[in-house]
Amino acid sequence: MQVLYLVVLLWCTTLLSASLLHTLDIDTTMILHNESEQMKGRDGDDTLPKERNSYSTLYAQLLLDYDITEDIFLSVGAKANGIITEDTYTTPQYLRGKMNSDLLNRALISEASMNYDNGVLALVAGRQSVDYDWLLGSVDGFLAMAGSDESLSMRLFWFQDYTILQYNYYAKIKDINENKGMYGAIVKINHEPVDISLFSYYVQDLRHIFGGHFNLIYDRFGMNISYSEARALSLASYHYDESFFNMSLEFLYRQHYVETGFSQTGKNGLLAMIQMGSFMFGQFYLSNQVDRENALNGFMKYIYANRQWRFECIGGMTQYDNNFVRVAKRLYAYELDLYLKYKISAEFSADVGVMLMDVDEHDPLQVDQNLFMLNLVYSYENY
Repeated sequence: MQVLYLVVLLWCTTLLSASLLHTLDIDTTMILHNESEQMKGRDGDDTLPKERNSYSTLYAQLLLDYDITEDIFLSVGAKANGIITEDTYTTPQYLRGKMNSDLLNRALISEASMNYDNGVLALVAGRQSVDYDWLLGSVDGFLAMAGSDESLSMRLFWFQDYTILQYNYYAKIKDINENKGMYGAIVKINHEPVDISLFSYYVQDLRHIFGGHFNLIYDRFGMNISYSEARALSLASYHYDESFFNMSLEFLYRQHYVETGFSQTGKNGLLAMIQMGSFMFGQFYLSNQVDRENALNGFMKYIYANRQWRFECIGGMTQYDNNFVRVAKRLYAYELDLYLKYKISAEFSADVGVMLMDVDEHDPLQVDQNLFMLNLVYSYENY
């Protein structure tokens, strides 16, 4: 019931926004989401039959910025997710990898921070929303930034708690490292045609995650190179080091965009690096096993976009190993994703997606997946 109350509140706030324009910056999104997923085990394995899971959900988020002075403002944000219908798997292995209504029915404050920004120096205290390398969600802590992302900037942050809520994902980590929190620094250098970003995150005595990416854009061509590494420190219970390398070339001609590239995951997979929201990383919705051990992935992406339509196609093949449960080398997985988005008006849009993944029959952990999703989206902002 609290989810429905919050959804109504978000809608009413949007309707009343005309009277609040002079005091508030408003950004709100509502998504009516439906997805249907099918999993299928290896041929001849009766314990992993072909089975389907589906649900519909209403997801809403709202962000308000209130200007106190020219340089000081207050940010308040909320998110809500409510399952409308649900038909879950019955096979235990399928259930383990799928969130249900008990986890996804949520209403929470996603932002509540005091902010200072004079164009050169920015300070934030409280709960804020971040989207950094290997870190995506709401964090409780402090952030300071000097400079500008358009030229040169440095971010320093510390946070203690982490939360993320999407229409198909929820996670929360309290009192990181027994209240010691997580420290981080991000440096960005932008000097056309080159864009460089370096980052370093440190969880005291547990783990150090660091890396960077290099982007070169010249005329209609681009090149992207990135590398990330996670090193286990003295108190880490999961004591494996991890790494991820990615490189791609891109080309833009009028309304057509093509990107092709490859990635390489280290011998220990990416369990530690994707714990805080990085389920969105990579080229694929279903990840195509690029988080597995020694995963060598090649992919190609094509996008066509105009004022109303956007079509996206992503395909790839991954060769990977399975060393932790049963030693298996040179396994293969294939994935093809298709997306179509139509902009109905300035505020309303609809998108549909189909994801197909075929994994190696010798993989003891993974099964084939087919996923269909449909979103009806309402977005509004007054700035």
